[in-house]
Formats: sequence, structure tokens, C-alpha cells
Amino acid sequence: MVEILFILLLVGLAYVAVQWLLRTFGYRGARGRSFRKLVRRGRVPDELSSVVDAVILDRSARRGARRRHDPAYASMRTRPKPRLSSEQVKALRQARASVRDEFLDHMHPGFYHYVIIFVIASVAGLGLEMVWMYVTAGLTELRVGLVWGPFSPLYGFGACLLTMVLWNFRKAPKIQVFLVSAVLGGGLEQTTGMLMENLFHAQSWTYAYLPDHITQWIAWRFLFAWGLIGLLWCRVVMPEVIYRIGEPTSRMQVIVVALVTAFLILDMVMTVYCFYRKAQRDVGIPPAGPMDVYVDRHFSDEFIENRFQNLVVGKDL
Repeated sequence: MVEILFILLLVGLAYVAVQWLLRTFGYRGARGRSFRKLVRRGRVPDELSSVVDAVILDRSARRGARRRHDPAYASMRTRPKPRLSSEQVKALRQARASVRDEFLDHMHPGFYHYVIIFVIASVAGLGLEMVWMYVTAGLTELRVGLVWGPFSPLYGFGACLLTMVLWNFRKAPKIQVFLVSAVLGGGLEQTTGMLMENLFHAQSWTYAYLPDHITQWIAWRFLFAWGLIGLLWCRVVMPEVIYRIGEPTSRMQVIVVALVTAFLILDMVMTVYCFYRKAQRDVGIPPAGPMDVYVDRHFSDEFIENRFQNLVVGKDL
């Protein structure tokens, strides 16, 4: 799990880096969505106004001459395009950072944000885990965590838990964020592993074979990894993700998130009940009602085995 979360974090860092580069090129030519937001909010520094206007007017003149097939366009093409300097781009980045910080300081992630983060992390974590297993072990396992949909909820809960706990630590000392993240990640793995073992006699991972293991589900190396993951998530990825999700601006966004939430809750309840019935079937308990009959017919032992291919039930990994 920790390896995939680390890869998921690297994907998040790559996304942030790509967006940073796109903003840089956009600012240099006074264009792009981020630049337009700064203009709408009146956050372009006054000392850059004349330079920005010159860049925009030059671009508009070139486009107009090209559309009109103006002979002057030939000379325009050979003329260097005006661009903002590195210092001017830096000033725009600082303006954008101040806008983002103001937004984050006056809001708190809510249910809307957590649902979106959960879905993204669950789907991305599942895909990365399948790729990771194929590259490292040559296995093409289906490693989903719910009976319906391409979700691995452990990654979704992990991302949401990190966001929920670390939100107020965005400006805390790095060592404090690191330690909180290590404890948080270790607690998540220990709790999840114990619940799977005690409730369903199931195992999805084990660290018992590692020399630095603390328990079956916790090892010192992975506590360190959790600390690093939490630190990078808290300081780099999380603020950008929350800012880009923003607040819902239409009723349709709220309706879609509500429908997704209802589906995920039903999916989780059905998954728990399927494993409950499997545990009953293993000890010979017959179905007690129509719901049990439905589950036994549509979510049989064969379905569970094929659906949760990385899960071991009734024996140790």
C-alpha cells in the first residue's frame, strides 16, 4: 500500500510541476486561464500593466493581420514577440500564490472536496497498483476493494485522512508534519489490517517477513515513508488540489457529487455484507432471507475470489 501511495504522490507532484510549467509559459505570453483569473481579480501588479498590455496588443495585432491577410503580417512574423521577463513572471507567480493562500485561509475542505479526492485517489491508486504489480512481479491481478466500480477505497481513505488531519498543519514545522503523518499512516494500516483479520479472517498485505516490522501490518521503513508522503502532500500537493477543486459553483456539481456519494455508500455496504455472507457460508450457515439468497446467488465465493484477486481469506499470506 505505501509503495502505491508514494507513486500516487509522485503523480500528484508531476501534475503540480506540469501546471507550474504551463503557468510559467502562459505568464510569459500574458495568456492562459491562470493569467485571466489574475486579471479578473485585479491582482496583476500595477508595474506590469503596461508590459502586459503591450504583449496582449501585439498578439491581437498579429492575429488581426493574419485573418485579414494584411501584407504587413509578413514583417510582423519576423519581428520578435514581446515577452515578460523572468522577474515579471516571478511577480505574477507571487500574485497567484497570494490569491491561492487567501482562498485557502478563508475556507476549509468540506464534504464536496473529500468525495472528489476519495474518487480520484481510489481510481488512481487502483490503476497504479495494478501497473506496479505487473512491472515488479509480472502479475495482472485485479486489485479492487469494492464489489462495484474501479475503486480501491484504502487509497481514497488514506488521501482523505491525510487531508483532514494535515489541513491545519500546512504552516506547522516540517518535523511536526512528518511525525503526525507517520503516526497517522501507521495507525491506518494497523486498524485496517486488524479489522480485515478479525471481522472477515482476510489479509491483503503483511510485513511479517520484514526484519524491521513492528506488527504484522506496520514496519519502521513504511512509517518513514508515511511521514515523507504526508509532508509532501501537506506542503505541495494538497493546497494545489484543494485550490483547483475550489467551491461548487453550480447546482449540477452538487447533484453529481451527491449521486457519487450515494453510489459509494451503497457499494461499501454491499461489499461488507458480501464478506459477511461469505463468512457465514464458510461455517455452513444457510441464507436467512431474500437478501441473503440474492447475495449468495450474485456474489458467490467464486465471484469474491475472482473480484478480489489479491485478497486471502481464511489463511495467512
